[in-house]
Amino acid sequence: MSGTKIYLARHGSTAWNESPRFRGLADLALSEKGVSQAQSLRDLLAERSFSAVYTSSLRRAVQTAQIIAEPKGLVLTQCDGLKSVDYGRWEGLTEPEAEQSDPLLYRDYIERIETVRFPGGETLDELRKRAMSVIDKICQDHPSQEVVVVSHQVVTRVLLCTFLGVSSAPYWRIGQDAGCLNVISKRDGRYEVQSMNVVPSRAFA
Repeated sequence: MSGTKIYLARHGSTAWNESPRFRGLADLALSEKGVSQAQSLRDLLAERSFSAVYTSSLRRAVQTAQIIAEPKGLVLTQCDGLKSVDYGRWEGLTEPEAEQSDPLLYRDYIERIETVRFPGGETLDELRKRAMSVIDKICQDHPSQEVVVVSHQVVTRVLLCTFLGVSSAPYWRIGQDAGCLNVISKRDGRYEVQSMNVVPSRAFA
């Protein structure tokens, strides 16, 4: 193969996905459903020739990555740069609670998320810089190899915007189901999105 191929996965579901709350940096475990989604990702990737697995250092991502890596006997590389967005004071809140706490900021979150700094947290541009630093290093370290990267919905959406050469303004237009897979290649210094939001019930694009 030419260049680096990245299988960019969103971790499986947690209790805070199933009864939705802003998760952010909360160190949540996979739910039973999330474990099943991770196992389906493992099966989807079983015939792929990846040589390394990188993951966010948050538990839900690490658990997903461990399930994927185990059949190939690979040791995980945990990266803080792949952690989810820092929601600050919104972490743990439901969306109605966040809206009640700051209606104007919540409106911007829905309508112009690329402009938002979460209260006591970070912006999507800050997340983009730290996550892309990890991705660029992975491609540098694994030329002409296949690699799995496990991260979070906010991170995968922002990275996909980056790979497509746009700002984070289209953030809400990019579907990322729990336990989904995106396929990215880097060739001749350029990222190419090959598949998005693939789940085990669908074939690779």
